[in-house]
Amino acid sequence: MNSRPTTGWVDGRRSAAAWLRNRGLSYGDGVFRTLLKYNLELVDLNDQIRKLCDDARALDLTWPASETLHRAAAACSRALPDAAIKLVLVRCSGGRGYRPLTRTAQLIATADPLPAYPRRCWYRGARAFTASIHLAEQPALAGIKHLNRLEQVLAAAGWPDRADEGILCDMRGAPICGIRSNLFWAADGCLYTPDLSRCGVAGRMRERVLELAQAQKLPVRIMRQSLPALFSADEAFVTNSLIGIWPLRELDHRRWPAPGPITRRLNAALAHPWRG
Repeated sequence: MNSRPTTGWVDGRRSAAAWLRNRGLSYGDGVFRTLLKYNLELVDLNDQIRKLCDDARALDLTWPASETLHRAAAACSRALPDAAIKLVLVRCSGGRGYRPLTRTAQLIATADPLPAYPRRCWYRGARAFTASIHLAEQPALAGIKHLNRLEQVLAAAGWPDRADEGILCDMRGAPICGIRSNLFWAADGCLYTPDLSRCGVAGRMRERVLELAQAQKLPVRIMRQSLPALFSADEAFVTNSLIGIWPLRELDHRRWPAPGPITRRLNAALAHPWRG
């Protein structure tokens, strides 16, 4: 067996750095979750770890003990009272080629200051556009937050300056999610969110909103709908673990009064700590 290190060139210089064989860099072979730290509190950490481990299981990756993940989240953000924390599990290198030769994952934890989103996104609603990039369907990867985010990168490259979020559709034109969020809308007193069994990411905040809707006896339908059905909705909003809920006030040509009554009801129940 050849045990010599991989060698290569980085910015014109020879290198044998370990990351040259990182499977996350080469193949996107890993998963991640992003969570909020606010006022020194790691928000929803246990459930974020559960979602991360569920995603790792889908790629047949092992993961560190929960205590290790807790310590990593706390340690990487120690200097920041408020932060966006990213926990990443990357399959350890086992040689060249696509075939995974190990289930062991390396843990990477990073923390950044919270993004400077406009406060109006929470209080008066966000402006969204429909991205020209469509999501490919792959049921084996649907729902999980794997490291290959090139569809989102391409969609974000066409981001209009005045927009706060972009909406991604599947190959048949059905709305699936935001570029960095999950999507909901309400019509005739019923809450809708797209079926993510073929593409899209099932975020923890999406799960939380569905739990709140169930607790409030709000009718919910998880299904594939057309883009015109979204445009004809009474109200719409997007969610992720950093922002909580953003009501939508605009999507392309459509305008909504924001926030709508169901959005306000769920937002009050959620009581998300960060609102810009």
